[in-house]
Amino acid sequence: MAKLIVIGASVASTFVKNPEWIIRGITRDPSKPSAQALVAQGIEIVKADLGDTDSLIAAFKGANAIFAVTDFWTHIDPANNAKAEQAGKTINEYAYDLEVRQGMNIADAAAATSTLQTLEKFVYSALSNAKKWSKGKYTWVYHFDSKAAVVEYVKEKYSQLDAKMSTLQVGEYATNWKKMPILGPQKQPDGSFLLVKPCDGDAPVPFVVTEKDTGSFVQALIQSPPGVNLLGYGSLIGWAEYMRLWTSILKVPGSFRQVPVEEYLEKSPSLLARELHEGYSYQAEFGWDGGDPNVVHPNDLDIAIPTTSIEEYIKGEDWSSIF
Repeated sequence: MAKLIVIGASVASTFVKNPEWIIRGITRDPSKPSAQALVAQGIEIVKADLGDTDSLIAAFKGANAIFAVTDFWTHIDPANNAKAEQAGKTINEYAYDLEVRQGMNIADAAAATSTLQTLEKFVYSALSNAKKWSKGKYTWVYHFDSKAAVVEYVKEKYSQLDAKMSTLQVGEYATNWKKMPILGPQKQPDGSFLLVKPCDGDAPVPFVVTEKDTGSFVQALIQSPPGVNLLGYGSLIGWAEYMRLWTSILKVPGSFRQVPVEEYLEKSPSLLARELHEGYSYQAEFGWDGGDPNVVHPNDLDIAIPTTSIEEYIKGEDWSSIF
C-alpha cells in the first residue's frame, strides 16, 4: 500500500514517479499556476498556511512522512520594515521571530495526536546554531539560528516527534549567483574573470545543486533510522578550487581573491551586511555545520545518495549572462 508524504515542490520530482508514495503539497493558494502545474503531475495540493496551525494539522492528516521547510529570507521584505520598527526590533530579528514561529507551528501540527497516529518520519530543513557553536562570538547569523531554534523546540517539547525526526542541513546553493550576480565571477576589462569572497579560498564549502539533489537527501533520510543530522552537499571544496574548476571547464582566464568583509559588503544595507558579515565569518571559522560532532555527510549513510558535483553543475549551467 502506498504511503503519503507531505513535501514541497523542490523535492516532489524525486517522489512523483515512485509508486510507493502518494504526494501531497501545501500552498496558501491552490489556484496559482505553480500549484496547478503540480496537480498536473498527479500531486495532491491542499490549502494551508505556515501561520495557521489548524490548517497544517488538516494538511498533515494521514501523512506517513513530512519534509518541512521554512524561509528566513522571504521575511526580509521592505513591507515588514514598519512592523519590525513597531515591534522595536531590527528587520533581522523580526524575520527570525517569524521563521521560528512558522517552524513551531509546523512542529505543533506534526506533534498533534491526529498526525502522530500515522507519522513515521519527520524531516526538518535546519541549519547549525551559530550562536551556540561559536560560543556566543557570532550572534547575528539569524538565518541559521532561526532554524536551529525550531529543532531545539521539538527536542524540548515533543519527545514523540523528536523520536521520528531527522534534520537536513542544505549547503551553499550553487545557483545563488543567479539571484545575486555579484556572488558569481565578474568579467574584468581585460576579458578575464575574478571571483571575490570575504573568506579563505581554501576553507571547505558544502556546495549543493538544490533542485536536483534535495529530494535525494530527503529520500535517504526517510529510508534511514530517525535521529540523523545530515549535511547535504555534492562537493565540499573551497572557493579557490571552485574558481579553478570554473575557468578550466569554461576555458577562460580567471582567479579568486579574498577581500576584507567590509569591502565585500560595502554596498549592502547595514543590517543585511552585518548578517552576511557574521555568516561568512562563522562559516570560515567554524564550518557550515559549526563543528557539530553529530553531523554526518552523504557518504556516511548506508544508503547511496546520488548527488551533483560542482563540476557537473558548471558544465550544465547557462553562464551567458556573465559572459
